Amino acid sequence: MISYSEKILKAIGEAYYALQSNNKIKEAIPEILELLGKATLVDRAYIFQNHLGEDGELRLSQKYEWVAEGVTPQIDFEELQDVPWSVFPIVAEKLGRNMVINEVLNEESNGKDFYDTMAEQGILSFLFIPIMVDRKFWGFMGFDNCSSKEIYSDEQVAALHAFASTLGYTILAKRQKKRLVRAKESYSFLVNNVNEVIFKLDQNCNWSFLNQQWQRITNFPIKSTLGTSFKDSFKKKYQEEICASLDKLYKKDIKKISLEAELLVHNGKAKWVKVQASPQFNFSGNFVAVTGSIIDINVEKKVQAELEESVAQTNAVINSVKDTLYTFTGDLKKVLFVSDNLEVLGIEKKKFLEVEDYWYEIIHPEDKKFVADEVEKLYQFGVFDAIYRIVNEEGKVLWIQDKSWAVKDEKDSIVKIHGRYTDITELKNKELKLKSSEESLQKLNDLLQAVNDTQLSFHLDKDFQTPLYTLLSKILEITGSKFGFIGEILYDENNTPFLKTHSITNIAWSKESDKFFQDNFRTGLEFRNLNTLFGRSITSGELLISNDVASDPRAGGTPKGHPPIKRYMGVPVYKGEEFLGLMGFANKDVDYTVSDVEILQPLISGYANLIKSIRIQKEKQEAERLRFQSDEMYRLLSENTGDVIALHDLDLKFEYVSPSIYKVLGYTPEDCLGKTPSELFGVSRVENTEMDELNSFSTVMTHYHKITGKPISLETLITPLKDEKGIVYSYMAASRDVTEREAVLEELKESLVREQELNQLKSRFISMTSHEFRTPLATIMSSTEILEFLLTDLEESKLKDKTVTHLGRINNQIQRLTGIIADLLVLEKNAQDKIAISKEQVSINQFLRNIVDHYFPESRKAINLNLPKDDKIINLDQSILSHVLNNLIDNALKYSKDAKSSPEITLEHMEDMFKIIVKDYGLGIPLEDQKYIFGSFFRAKNVNTIKGTGLGLNIVKEFIEKLGGHIYFESVENQGTEFIITLPYED
Repeated sequence: MISYSEKILKAIGEAYYALQSNNKIKEAIPEILELLGKATLVDRAYIFQNHLGEDGELRLSQKYEWVAEGVTPQIDFEELQDVPWSVFPIVAEKLGRNMVINEVLNEESNGKDFYDTMAEQGILSFLFIPIMVDRKFWGFMGFDNCSSKEIYSDEQVAALHAFASTLGYTILAKRQKKRLVRAKESYSFLVNNVNEVIFKLDQNCNWSFLNQQWQRITNFPIKSTLGTSFKDSFKKKYQEEICASLDKLYKKDIKKISLEAELLVHNGKAKWVKVQASPQFNFSGNFVAVTGSIIDINVEKKVQAELEESVAQTNAVINSVKDTLYTFTGDLKKVLFVSDNLEVLGIEKKKFLEVEDYWYEIIHPEDKKFVADEVEKLYQFGVFDAIYRIVNEEGKVLWIQDKSWAVKDEKDSIVKIHGRYTDITELKNKELKLKSSEESLQKLNDLLQAVNDTQLSFHLDKDFQTPLYTLLSKILEITGSKFGFIGEILYDENNTPFLKTHSITNIAWSKESDKFFQDNFRTGLEFRNLNTLFGRSITSGELLISNDVASDPRAGGTPKGHPPIKRYMGVPVYKGEEFLGLMGFANKDVDYTVSDVEILQPLISGYANLIKSIRIQKEKQEAERLRFQSDEMYRLLSENTGDVIALHDLDLKFEYVSPSIYKVLGYTPEDCLGKTPSELFGVSRVENTEMDELNSFSTVMTHYHKITGKPISLETLITPLKDEKGIVYSYMAASRDVTEREAVLEELKESLVREQELNQLKSRFISMTSHEFRTPLATIMSSTEILEFLLTDLEESKLKDKTVTHLGRINNQIQRLTGIIADLLVLEKNAQDKIAISKEQVSINQFLRNIVDHYFPESRKAINLNLPKDDKIINLDQSILSHVLNNLIDNALKYSKDAKSSPEITLEHMEDMFKIIVKDYGLGIPLEDQKYIFGSFFRAKNVNTIKGTGLGLNIVKEFIEKLGGHIYFESVENQGTEFIITLPYED
């Protein structure tokens, strides 16, 4: 008879067989649990598996179970699924250390929670065997005894523990096998889909492996390539180099090959490729193969060749230019490029490139400050144009003209400076020899030349800004002024003069003012403040000299940070009697005098001519633009319109006819020229006297199509063309096919119907949208009221107060949005003329009292109501006038909260009308905003912090006009506003 232990060992043996013979562990485990459960005579055998929960905590769930006959299964018991191990820490710690738990259930050994869980299942004794996978706690195998407290012997436990270890190894092996398969699949996919050719060569340097990229690059099949020589796949001129490199690789002289060569491809062509290869050795150190990659660089090689050719051509051009070209970094610290012509100036190119600031060191000592100042201008204006001396390495002094310009990035920062040196030594020496001893005459000649350059630049290049900057600099030099401006006098829409500069000195005193100057000086700065010295020059049009600006009552001061103005001279620029411009100069070291103006007279006259030329040129450009537009429109009209456009001489013979005549009547323009309409079409002749007496003459005649013979009615408008003396020299005729006029009219009627439908759709949309807004708003309002009611039972006072505050804010915003919707609906109804006037007799005094009491109960004491003693019964629409007054009074209260005086409402009676005045003493309306105040959605700039939509006053004006009245206002900023409504008495 077989003993109990032998049964267990036999069952374990059969379990081993079941585990090894079944490909899928999941299918083998139920059979294994049945074998072991029956052999151990337990009530239940099972396996729990560990997993990580969403919170990262280790958990366990029952995955498999066998139960003896008559025992209740626990596999569907939810309490045994997704259980955190933290509930059973003692059991988790033991099993995690690969310890077997073979015990009779008791409350002390594994914790009370564990005891309660096992006891609930009726378990008296149990055996837990850990399952370790790759030395990690994977789960455990359990055996429960619900009928006795017997435990297993050490030999039985050891045998079961050994089987659990085998199960763990089997799970690990299956898992690693799956990973290996996936890795092989990924490797195969990667190798065959990379953009490089992956290859392997055998010991004879023949191809032994190639991926799919080989066929994509060469169009050669992989099978036909394998086994052939590696070197034979390249052009012959590279084969020797390839063989030599492979030989060094075999001998371990080099560790890697990297070379570029031309690979043979289909149709006898070749591609540039980059080859990289490494040797492969076995464990004995013997060479067995070469592996590597081939990269297609054909496109890069072509681009490189084109680039090298382009660089060669560029260098040839640069070195053929007489000037020396250069490029510096934005801070002028490093030279990025300089052409070879630098050597002609006697300067070593290498030293110029490598020594920091060497370009500044070679500048003549007397010119260094001048160059430094010009560099500052370069950073201000982005251009540099200076003539100065340098001392070359031989000690020779050379005059050069240095011109450069800055390159800026998207942040307006200078990143590079390009320029050129021009050797003007010979020219400068001649200039110095010819220089006049009369310094003032030379300066005057410079001025006249500057004027000439300015005018020439304007007429040739339409550019006068750059030479005018030079002109201003020379004027400042002659007059001894530190800064100044020259500009044109213009007039705004109110006929108020202002100055727009053509050129101005940059005297920016802050980053903000410098940015403003840089953004606007090229297009011209505008000065509109007339309460200054130059403003006096503008308004008077007379010469103004002030040699003590600080004490001059005409001076209006300067902005904060502005350099102080000590002396000022404003010189008006006239052309005849016309005041065209102004020149302003400041801060001469000595007083300005009339003689300063006398020396500038040629310049003033030239500048006046320039301004006049600019204006004439602009007028010509506008006239030319209009003429071109007219000609183009006529050409387009005559050549593309369906109408027939024709010109006739005084005998009514065709001189010109548009191509559209062929489409209309089947005649070509050539058929018509030199013939009259009566000769050509057989229509009755129109007498000249009929047309000459009128500005235009219209007639409808029936013509017949030349090809189809179809009758066509043409409506012809004939206009006599007259010269400046009123004599007719030609006739222009425009003819239109009106045969289908009724069809066109019908189409127009349909279009009108569609437009009306669209307007109705718009109205329905606004109505629907307003309704859709009001419904959720009403729901929100109802919810806030419920919340306020519920808050009465809240004991936490601090939370209650904060919640009440926020509910109040919600209610305020709901009321505001409801008002906006109502205003939009009112505007839409008014636009559709759907607001009907319904007048009735009303006591006007009582009406105004009711408005204040009903709509403004909380502000009643803050409103002064000034009513006449005698009340009058007036015929009016209460609803519309209530809306108007409600809006005006609400504005008066809203915009005068901090005012010292309360708003006032005044009623005045006149002979045929009455007047209602709503006055406040609040913010007022800025002067520049007053002309827009009745526009839709407009709000003055001083009320941006006060809530509003800008619709109210627009509705007020529409309503008052609908009532046949008039509304206007008077307002002074920071003093208050007064709205006056006048309405007629009506029976």
